[in-house]
Amino acid sequence: MKSAGVPALADFPPGTEFIIKEFDLPLAKVPVDGKVEWHNWFGGAPQRYDVTRLRVDNNWPADSFEQWARVVADSLRG
Repeated sequence: MKSAGVPALADFPPGTEFIIKEFDLPLAKVPVDGKVEWHNWFGGAPQRYDVTRLRVDNNWPADSFEQWARVVADSLRG
């Protein structure tokens, strides 16, 4: 995965899920060795994310990778 900026779909392994939390937080649920890791891409640099902050009503799957990538891009603008 890229270290900063808006990633490309090809930067993620197959099976990655793209989630948006509270309209402006881009999360990626990435499969790794039979498990999953959650990453917060706000600001364009992935950081591990604590999923205990997620609730049923504060996140949803992105409609597309492009929608998710726009949320990442918006986070770069400050």
